[in-house]
Amino acid sequence: MPDMASTITTIDVAIPTHESASVLGTTLDHLARSEEASSIEIECLRIIDDESEDDTCALATDRTEEYGWSLDIVSEACSLPAAREQAIERVETEWFLFLDDDARIEEDYLEAHASAIAPRIGALQGRKTSQTTTADPEPTVDTTTERHPSAWVHHRSFRGGTHATLVRHAAAAGVKFPADLTVWEDQYLRRHIESQGYLWVFNHQARFAHRTQNPRSQGWTEGYLQGKYDLRPGWHVALGIPNAVISESSTWSAVAQFAGYTVGRVIGSIG
Repeated sequence: MPDMASTITTIDVAIPTHESASVLGTTLDHLARSEEASSIEIECLRIIDDESEDDTCALATDRTEEYGWSLDIVSEACSLPAAREQAIERVETEWFLFLDDDARIEEDYLEAHASAIAPRIGALQGRKTSQTTTADPEPTVDTTTERHPSAWVHHRSFRGGTHATLVRHAAAAGVKFPADLTVWEDQYLRRHIESQGYLWVFNHQARFAHRTQNPRSQGWTEGYLQGKYDLRPGWHVALGIPNAVISESSTWSAVAQFAGYTVGRVIGSIG
């Protein structure tokens, strides 16, 4: 792997969208404020849209005109992994930001990532400080916020995330998500980047809030894909069962996930 440059001046921003008009505008406003406060310029906003019927594309057009970014929109039926793969193929800058349509980055977010870049880093993942869901509009706050930064790193590092992650294009290029991988594509991307000899870094200084995240319930399918593609250690999946009992959450879902994981490991080993 070549010794890559450790500075950054321009980026593309890639956002997969679907019926995102209610959240995208505020996300782009936060992005613009972070750009203004940083040494980075945004070249192009790349929207991979899953055939939205609301004003998602019109809103993106208005905001890019307001903030002076170029705009690249692809609108076609696609899964989230397919959208991410297409975004990677279309990016033209050395570094780009994967950003969820509902992720609100803090003003110093881009600069915090820019200052952490080093030659062998392939991705910089930010820290989610809070999240809300459609069902529960009250923010759930990261309980590790006031603890030592390493507490969050240890807690989070078992899985890569692409909610608001700065990615070196050369590290991500060439990734091909399996057709059946409908979830955990972010961890699959992390494994790809690490297989190229780069590091996936968890940057506790770059913070964002997730405003309308609706986490998918964990069960057989998630476990199966985690096992088949070796995206999660088995002991970590197994711990979900006693944790579910202690927290009085769905024990059956945790059992189903572990069962799916076991089957996935067998299928994955067969090839």
